[in-house]
Amino acid sequence: MLRVVVDSTADVPPGLRASGALTVVPVLLHRGDETLRDDVDISRDAFYAWLTHADALPRTAAPTVGMFAAALGSAAADGTPVLAITVSQALSATYGAACQAAALLPAAQIAVLDSRSIALPISYLALEALRLDAAGATLPEIVAQLERRREQTMALVALDTVRYLERGGRIGRVSALLGGLLDIKPVLAVADGTLRAVDRPRTRRRALERLVDLAAAQAPFSRLDVMYSTEPDVAARLADACAAAGLHPRAQIGLVQIGAVLGAHAGPGALAITALRGTT
Repeated sequence: MLRVVVDSTADVPPGLRASGALTVVPVLLHRGDETLRDDVDISRDAFYAWLTHADALPRTAAPTVGMFAAALGSAAADGTPVLAITVSQALSATYGAACQAAALLPAAQIAVLDSRSIALPISYLALEALRLDAAGATLPEIVAQLERRREQTMALVALDTVRYLERGGRIGRVSALLGGLLDIKPVLAVADGTLRAVDRPRTRRRALERLVDLAAAQAPFSRLDVMYSTEPDVAARLADACAAAGLHPRAQIGLVQIGAVLGAHAGPGALAITALRGTT
């Protein structure tokens, strides 16, 4: 039976995390003199309550090689094949840390996959890996399938402010379309493993409309979820809009809170639509 390891940027939904199907390695948050493990030492609600009033943003760091080695070694202890799936290596050093850790365990069957995405799409790939394993696929076959499936993931994000991107030093990644304008509600998309600005609406209402429009252009979907940093009520309305547009049945659209790592750069009020293209 395959064991799957992900980093905490996968924003694994609570129900899936509680099932024990995945091992989650926490990304690190440096807040002043404190080093906190994402989703372990601080809850998401507590993080956003602090972030809203913080004078200085936390710094995020990839899990250490040692943290990955411990997780991978434990997962592979009885000879079970292990697949680690990480946030895009274009956005983080996490993939490199996982690869270094795997190299320390040469006797184990371990593969490391760059998801080329962020947040829930990583969890989608993890679930797909478990499904393929249950169907009898080998580890190399699973990796080959996921290398194709990762190109079918989608992540669209609408920010309520660019202040956190700017303060976190990440605005350079998306500055081409922002054009130096800070009083906007930018819409970002993951493309080719990196985060890019795709529109710069002036109002939040228009930003959320653009999220739905951009998602509709990539339909149909076998999975679709709405993510939020601080406003589950607005996320529910966005999910309603997705269903009304025919993107996915409302009952199958999950609402998942954005974790602290992405939230540190997206800020309060951020909303996202994530999906896996294809039909069920």
